[in-house]
Amino acid sequence: MSTSGVRFPARFDPDAWETDLARSTPAGRAAAENAKRDYAKNGVPREHLQACDPEGRDGTRLPHCVKAYVPHPDGRFGMVFEWVIHPTAPRLRYLAFGVRHHPKGSHALTVYEIAHARLIEIIAKDLRGEDPDTPAPRSQYSEEQ
Repeated sequence: MSTSGVRFPARFDPDAWETDLARSTPAGRAAAENAKRDYAKNGVPREHLQACDPEGRDGTRLPHCVKAYVPHPDGRFGMVFEWVIHPTAPRLRYLAFGVRHHPKGSHALTVYEIAHARLIEIIAKDLRGEDPDTPAPRSQYSEEQ
């Protein structure tokens, strides 16, 4: 846990969070819960964040998104957040938690693929005039890891 430096407030969607934890392993859940406890209470430390590739080799598009490896600094899991411009300060919107990269031949979704799908749904809801923070239905993200 970082105790100094710049931290960015993070907002976690409870339905997306529970969906991600249900798909994870016990070790993944423990790592995720520890990171979220710190991030939700104190904000995400700047040194935990790295820019996501806006256009990934896997076809994902994550513009304006950042990732944190869990556990920090080089964990097997990751969280993806979207930068949100807020009137008082920028903040982070949680998009996904999961395994960063699966072994070749695996058909399980990576954290980046989950975040990509959720970001598309947020944009679609915004275009329809719905609350963009309303989570997508759980059934879209129910694949086991």
